[in-house]
Amino acid sequence: IGTFFLVFNIGMAVRGGAGALAPVAIGGILMVMIFAGGHVSGGHFNPAVSLAALIRGALPKADFLPYVIAQVVGALAAAGVVLAVHGKPLLG
Repeated sequence: IGTFFLVFNIGMAVRGGAGALAPVAIGGILMVMIFAGGHVSGGHFNPAVSLAALIRGALPKADFLPYVIAQVVGALAAAGVVLAVHGKPLLG
């Protein structure tokens, strides 16, 4: 859910023309999602965070792949919603 909201916010900010305020919106949603769901997932809202936690030993190896799969599924779902709202892809 956290990855969905993060990617959705990024897509909407960029496609919606937020311009210079896009980083503020993205940082704001990341902060809110860490406060709201950090106690559940440890704040693993992208695979880089999960990989860093794995490397430092804070994430068991058996949990890494399910985390990354959930993050990718959430990101793809959010990208699909952004495309449904804004139409054609930005690239291509």
